[in-house]
Amino acid sequence: MSRPARLLLPALFAAGLLASLDSPLPAQDDKAKETVAKQKAVAAANLKKAEFARSAIAETDHFLVATTLPEEKAKALGAVLEKVVPLARKALQYEEKEEPWKGKLAVYVLPDGRDFKTFVRTVVVAQPGGVHYDVRADEPFVVDPVDVPTKATEADQFANSAAVVAAAYLKARGSTASLPDWLTGGFGRVTAMRGEGPNSQRYQKHKTASKGVANKGAKIADLWAETKPANAEALANSFAEYLAYGPGAANFVKLVYGFRPDENGNAPSAQQAFEAAGWKDLAMLEAAWRKWATTGK
Repeated sequence: MSRPARLLLPALFAAGLLASLDSPLPAQDDKAKETVAKQKAVAAANLKKAEFARSAIAETDHFLVATTLPEEKAKALGAVLEKVVPLARKALQYEEKEEPWKGKLAVYVLPDGRDFKTFVRTVVVAQPGGVHYDVRADEPFVVDPVDVPTKATEADQFANSAAVVAAAYLKARGSTASLPDWLTGGFGRVTAMRGEGPNSQRYQKHKTASKGVANKGAKIADLWAETKPANAEALANSFAEYLAYGPGAANFVKLVYGFRPDENGNAPSAQQAFEAAGWKDLAMLEAAWRKWATTGK
């Protein structure tokens, strides 16, 4: 190859690189941006419709945090919510490019009870009562009433919202599944705690409570009994962690799918769902959970 030709190759490469940088984004990226822009506009319109005295929207990589909190707190909350994303996706076995919903999830965080009721009645057009989810809509959303004790800290409130968002990932994976509250609640809470880190005070407290309920002879069947035990939340957290992040992780999505209704629309029992996931002997499953909760093995 002649010397002029050798000199020309780097120049051609540089020109091609510059041309690629100047070229427009792929149509798919443009469409995604349009989707999120529309969703953000809908969220803003919904907040306006509720006629709140103050509201803000903070956009993150995966969420639109729409709230009555000040903007700086909305951004701080958004950072907390992002921490559950990789954990929930891995536990629920989402493929790399698989998305649980269209665009970004609008997370309406309304810590004032009156604001929550107003929003649900005027925007969602439903009766207020706990968290509202619609992850299959063109503008997917969750309405979080921030159901925490009166004296809860801001960190407690943010952790609660993170749990709600983690549960949204579970509901999206389940699709038509009639997931029980103990599973969605337990998975959401433990995912939020794991998002804070294994050395966080909240997670360490959870591990102590987990060992306690296991040592005191808690029964996993109590989770779906008509009368819930006093330690139901700690038990749900512990058992959900075993299923999603512990030794049961490989079969966790099978369990989620196991709660889908049959061809006649009948919701399966907990026993049937566990059998569909490969756990035919609940006594053995309970023994395995108890050992793991007390020893970590």
